[in-house]
Amino acid sequence: MPRTNSSNEDGIGRRIREARKSMGLRQADVSDMTGLPASHLSDIERQVLTPTIPTLRNIAQALNRPLEYFLQRDPSGPRSMGMVIRATSIAGQAAARFAQLVEEKTDGEVRLRIYQRAALGTAHEQLQGLAEGAIHLYLDEPLSFEPYAELCGPVFLPYFFRDREHHHRFLRSSIFEEHVYQKLLDNGVRVLNPASNWECGSFELLFSTEPIFLPADLVGRRIRTYASEAAISLRRALGAEPVLVEWQHIYEAFEGGIIDTLLVPAAYFESVEMHKLAKQATFLSYGYTLNIMVAISERAYRTLSPSVQHVLTEAIDETGAYCTRLANTQTLIHLHNLSEEYGVPVIHPPQGAWRASFEAAIRQTCDEGLLAREMYEELQSL
Repeated sequence: MPRTNSSNEDGIGRRIREARKSMGLRQADVSDMTGLPASHLSDIERQVLTPTIPTLRNIAQALNRPLEYFLQRDPSGPRSMGMVIRATSIAGQAAARFAQLVEEKTDGEVRLRIYQRAALGTAHEQLQGLAEGAIHLYLDEPLSFEPYAELCGPVFLPYFFRDREHHHRFLRSSIFEEHVYQKLLDNGVRVLNPASNWECGSFELLFSTEPIFLPADLVGRRIRTYASEAAISLRRALGAEPVLVEWQHIYEAFEGGIIDTLLVPAAYFESVEMHKLAKQATFLSYGYTLNIMVAISERAYRTLSPSVQHVLTEAIDETGAYCTRLANTQTLIHLHNLSEEYGVPVIHPPQGAWRASFEAAIRQTCDEGLLAREMYEELQSL
């Protein structure tokens, strides 16, 4: 559980304390019921610690309250918006702009409180909380939505699309509508920007402890992965050793030698400070723009008036333009600083070899059952 400043919290700890006292329980009693140390419960109630979704669910069960009681008790209070990225990243700055626009356009009726750096849990835990209605909004890369829409796994792997137009044809296709948008909606998650207009740069950087010029150099590398069958399968197909590390722990994992290779989107590499640890970086350009998907709990969405729903759409579109401008300027500045200011060499390899290797690896993941061959061919023919 991350430490936090109580001035930034909206009363989760206070509500836990009130619920506990209303039941005549001591912190020691709740500790026995939940298995959490009494010192942690004390820190949570004093708002020194922010509980993750699983921790809060555990406490909620002990106190016989629904999870949303603690996160969203006051209907007039701020809506919760979760993310695993830092507020200083391009996507984090876009999230802050989105929150500002929503508050301005509703004259303060709707406010968003952003929980950054996985304060509410891992990507999977936050997505589950979103589906349950425990948190209002969540933003992340499309791959993170794979647990509720399996197609998000393979199609959002690097180099899946040929170019920007191919990518956008997919987002406008009936395949996306049926297998991504509707699948998520069936699970209680509504995507607010199905066209993925929050563009965050067209390249990623492969940070490593040794130079990586060609895909063959990945063989045997301990490369970070996340809890995605498609991502794990891809890394194995490339000959690397995938190591599961949650986003909020990547710096410590790289520093401690748990991983020695890390793929970071252009929008994030400045904020994760890999320049302090990595010896090399390899520039991988996909030919299309990586995006951030913004989703809202369908349960929460249905409680909003049509005018507020319209405001969300407007704010999403305006923030998309803002996010694209940020990406177009900041990613190039950060890339320049990486080599010129921080002294990390950036390798610019021929992209053809990388695309060919990744495409072959993606086909292998499809053959392993993660994507039907017919679906793969249909997607490639768009």
